[in-house]
Amino acid sequence: METLFQSIQTLQRRLSEAGIPSVVIGGVAVATWGNPRLTRDVDLKVLLGRDDAECLLTLLSPDYVSLLPDPHRVLRQQALLFVTDRDGVRFDLLLAETPYDHEAIRRGREVEVSPGIKIRLCSPEDLIIIISTRARDHEDARSVVHRQGDALDDRYVLHWLRQFERALDDLTLVAQYQQWRGQSGR
Repeated sequence: METLFQSIQTLQRRLSEAGIPSVVIGGVAVATWGNPRLTRDVDLKVLLGRDDAECLLTLLSPDYVSLLPDPHRVLRQQALLFVTDRDGVRFDLLLAETPYDHEAIRRGREVEVSPGIKIRLCSPEDLIIIISTRARDHEDARSVVHRQGDALDDRYVLHWLRQFERALDDLTLVAQYQQWRGQSGR
């Protein structure tokens, strides 16, 4: 895990020095805010749009190698990029596409994950919002709700889950979150 955390810190420092905020989402964030678990890659939300694809690729060169044959095209079409660093750590970089993405990055928190290693993670609330929209990640979301308990900003979570219910035409998100909150001993 030490190499993983160092790799995250190095990439986030490079982005930050270029004026590009980012937050870790996914497994590394789940392991911090919920139940610890292993993860094979790092999911990073980056505050750039599709028009900034060239800027990102230039910034990453030559220390990060794309796992895609045409990273320019994929960044412009799908707003994502898969790269590895010199230590073999895989990063899944997702561009900020929505007002919610911008808010989640703005609300990110710097966390010391190991002595002397600080990384910027999405908030526990934003992690719940992000992963509760994917059925396969419900157990992770439940673990974050249970571990964070009353420290969670329910109003914020419910606001965004209602937005996603409308956008995704899925009226189960708020009820699922409320069920998890009920199970967390609240």
